[in-house]
Amino acid sequence: MVIKAKPFVKWVGGKSQLIRNIEEALPKNFNKREEITYIEPFVGGGAILFWIL
Repeated sequence: MVIKAKPFVKWVGGKSQLIRNIEEALPKNFNKREEITYIEPFVGGGAILFWIL
């Protein structure tokens, strides 16, 4: 059984609804590229962080 992490707080202006749009803007092989460092200085609820993980 795989448990997926989800944002830990509902956040006004959260990015959960924008994940598909953000995914379209990223390179197609984003999840397989090792030379990318993801930095999110204002994590908020962590929707994008957990989606990437």
